[in-house]
Amino acid sequence: MSVKQYLGCLTAFFRKLYALIKDYFLRKMLWNVGALKRVKKTLSSLFVALSMLALPVTAEPTKPLETHHALMGQVLNAHQQAPLTGFALHVIVDDGHTFSTVKQSKENAPQVINPNSLFRIASVTKTFTAATVLRLHEEGKLNLDTTLDKLISDDFFALLESDGYALDKMTLKQVLSHTAGLYDHAQSDQYLAGIMAHPQQDITMREQIKGCVEWGDPIGKPGERFSYSDTGYVLLGHIIERVTDLPLPEAVRQYLSFDKNHIENVVWERGDSVAVDESRRVHQYLHGTDTFNWSPTVDLYGGGGLVASPIGMAKFYQALFSGKVFKQPETLNLMLSNKGLPAGSPYRLGVFAKEYNGTLVYQHGGFWGTLVMYEPTTQVVVAGAVTQQKDYAQLEKVMSDYLTLQAK
Repeated sequence: MSVKQYLGCLTAFFRKLYALIKDYFLRKMLWNVGALKRVKKTLSSLFVALSMLALPVTAEPTKPLETHHALMGQVLNAHQQAPLTGFALHVIVDDGHTFSTVKQSKENAPQVINPNSLFRIASVTKTFTAATVLRLHEEGKLNLDTTLDKLISDDFFALLESDGYALDKMTLKQVLSHTAGLYDHAQSDQYLAGIMAHPQQDITMREQIKGCVEWGDPIGKPGERFSYSDTGYVLLGHIIERVTDLPLPEAVRQYLSFDKNHIENVVWERGDSVAVDESRRVHQYLHGTDTFNWSPTVDLYGGGGLVASPIGMAKFYQALFSGKVFKQPETLNLMLSNKGLPAGSPYRLGVFAKEYNGTLVYQHGGFWGTLVMYEPTTQVVVAGAVTQQKDYAQLEKVMSDYLTLQAK
């Protein structure tokens, strides 16, 4: 929570307290102008004192930028036995202090990788999709307790109902938190085999929903347990389009205020008003295969679909967690709360909550090898991308080790 947000909450608290005390005096017939003025003056003094005490705890003082840079170098050196093939990392220490580090990959030559290079970020897109749903919740256009039977098209309803899904019991919040019990079409052997056989063939949203129905079954009862589902976020993309009457790329760009928040180099690969600069898009490899020309529809409709640079990903997370994306601070609290979720669920509403050696981190990764992390005590953001999908686990280790070190 920022200083401004904290003081706003404190002001609201003292106004309510003043109203309660005034009401008490009225009911007890003890009220007079002099007494009320003394109460108000006392509360004002208390507010100022508490405000001054509160200011230092909103964020721990950050280390010098040179120290952060050295810590990242220390971590990368410690991983030399299993080095990342090619990567780009960007760190936002605070509003005015950032740094980047990159490593070129011989597979990508002569292409030069930099922090503004564009990568398919796959499931990192889910944070953008979830934030858009929460913005629509703020606007009163969606309610997180609304069930799917009231939100999706008749066609999708019929498909899912035919497989036994209790759509009148599955809420929007459950879909956001991967607790609705939806099977994940993207994890099925059939889906992966189809992509490998025909990587340039387009796949429609309906075909993905149909895959969920044909290749798997409901996973438990709605709200019973966490089970990651790309299908759920495809449905969220569908719901956003129905509610806003806008294409998904335009709805996300508009409701998350990309222009106002200076979120650049973040573009939907298809359907966006901003074109992808293909000359800056990095060749990403899966088991040694260059996936550059694979159809973006493999992962396009809300569970994935964005192309972004490490700088773009980091800027979005910084805007999100500093309170610039949502209109009300309560919305970010809702996004990060585990209230009402199954015990032990690692996911919130659009982000994972993970601990590394006791350090809490909010994050999301993407299949092709992208990852964004936010460490709340120091408010540091780090975003990264690798050229080889096999390096993803090592990327997570590097980024989490850095965040753990800098938080000490």
